[in-house]
Amino acid sequence: MKKTVLLFMQIFLLFVAVAFPLSAQTRPRPPFMPGMNFNGRKMPPRSENFSVIGLKVKDTDYFLTISIFFNDAVDSNSVKAKHIMINGMPVREETEFLFSRNRHMVRFSIPMMHEPFSLTLTNIHSFDGRIINPTEIPGLEPNSFCKFSRQERTWQRFSL
Repeated sequence: MKKTVLLFMQIFLLFVAVAFPLSAQTRPRPPFMPGMNFNGRKMPPRSENFSVIGLKVKDTDYFLTISIFFNDAVDSNSVKAKHIMINGMPVREETEFLFSRNRHMVRFSIPMMHEPFSLTLTNIHSFDGRIINPTEIPGLEPNSFCKFSRQERTWQRFSL
């Protein structure tokens, strides 16, 4: 009797181990295809481009805190120091990027700059796989806010 119970338990455990793997990491990642995000989830196609819609530069004691606002959720794995340039130079590799809960905003800090500077963004992806067009925003100053106007197709500047 005990042998048959043990045999059924072993068969059951073997079935469970084969049918339900312990980790999802053992499965290979699906190849990227249009209409899917990088995790293989199908996403509805969007009609507009993935772009920056606003930028805020805040002056803190020895640093400038830069907040970049997007029109859609950003793929946090695509936001890297080499994709964000200040005056043509990539930000430092050790730069820490913080994201809003809905991933429509990324924030980071750079050393203080007193003269106007430009910010360039390249190769940043949205959550559904769209790539941002290279974007350069010149003439940024501490304690300012820039917003892109679709009607005028220019950056409007405001002070904080």
